Amino acid sequence: MSAPLPRLGRDLRVLGWAFGQGVSEAGDQILAVALVFTAAQLAGPAVAGAVVACAFLPKAALTLLGGAVVDRTDARRVMLGSDLAQLLVLLAALTVLAVGAESVGLLVALALAYGVASAFYDPASFALPRQLRPVEDLTRVAGIRQLTLRAATIGGPPLGGLLVAGFGLAGALTADAVTFAVVGLVLLLLVRPRWPRKRATGGSVLGDLRGGLAYTWSTSRVRDLVLALAGLNVFIAPVTAVGLALRSTGEGWGAPALGVLLGSIGAAALAGTLVMVRWRVARPVLVALLALLGQAMAAFAVGFAPFAGVLAATIVIGLTAGVASPLLAGALQATVDDAYVARVGSVTSLADAALIPASVAGFGVLAGATSVAAACAVCGAGFLLQVLYSLSRRQVRKLRPGA
Repeated sequence: MSAPLPRLGRDLRVLGWAFGQGVSEAGDQILAVALVFTAAQLAGPAVAGAVVACAFLPKAALTLLGGAVVDRTDARRVMLGSDLAQLLVLLAALTVLAVGAESVGLLVALALAYGVASAFYDPASFALPRQLRPVEDLTRVAGIRQLTLRAATIGGPPLGGLLVAGFGLAGALTADAVTFAVVGLVLLLLVRPRWPRKRATGGSVLGDLRGGLAYTWSTSRVRDLVLALAGLNVFIAPVTAVGLALRSTGEGWGAPALGVLLGSIGAAALAGTLVMVRWRVARPVLVALLALLGQAMAAFAVGFAPFAGVLAATIVIGLTAGVASPLLAGALQATVDDAYVARVGSVTSLADAALIPASVAGFGVLAGATSVAAACAVCGAGFLLQVLYSLSRRQVRKLRPGA
């Protein structure tokens, strides 16, 4: 007879996995700041942009393959292998810096290695919770992960800036290497699957890749959840990443006001996620979609409201993101058939990697050709239509993980 599961808040396997996610994200943020700052100093803004692109292109190209590999193997071992590979790359880079100088070639190599490793690490991390807790707990597990990730995205970039300013590229890479060592130890000592997961049994990795895409598209409940998650980022990211900056400069509010607006999103999202961690929702997708109706309305307000109204809108955007994101992610993890979890997770990663840059660029072009208000209205209307479509899908609206 198996031992009873500990309470979720005291489950060291889940807490260790989530802690590792946060530490890994903090290391990624430190590395990103170090790469772009050093590249800008060495060769200017164009090269800095190219270095950043080198981190995203391999991930976009290989993430579907990574999901197929994970579904054929062991998710924890893939995470450990990816973590070790990135640690070795950083140690090699530090060795090069010890005997030579900073160079664009070194930065490009680091960025490419990060992109390749994350293409395998991220699908494995998405799949592992299915082996840690029952499916009815996965929305709250996703909430715990969101808390650590949000803390990392708030603290990581400033820490990276301080490290680069005080100790140079080598100092930032050393700190990043420490994060990978910590994550590896946590995975080895704390994070162990409780039960096996059914694996893909196709004739080849490429065959499994195609099978994962076919499963995602043909399984309507999975397809609709993937679309809902994609919309959460594709329609709202341009409004927060570009729209707020354009409003702040155009209205003369200044950089401090922009900082307040962006900070309010993070703080509100943290509060929303805290609520989700403590609250077991019977119909997580319905609650998430209803929250996102408010987010779509807030996107409209960003384009035309005065500062107080925009601040209220950013708080709504953050709060609803903090509520909806873990609910949708956990529901997706719980809904997908066991043998397809990593491949479906890789589809969501690819959607973000491919669609968000395009939507952000398109927002800028539209705002320049018309107005910020028009661009925000297009994003808000598109998101509203997508949420209404998802609400019209009865099997998604009434989804109960574990029921």
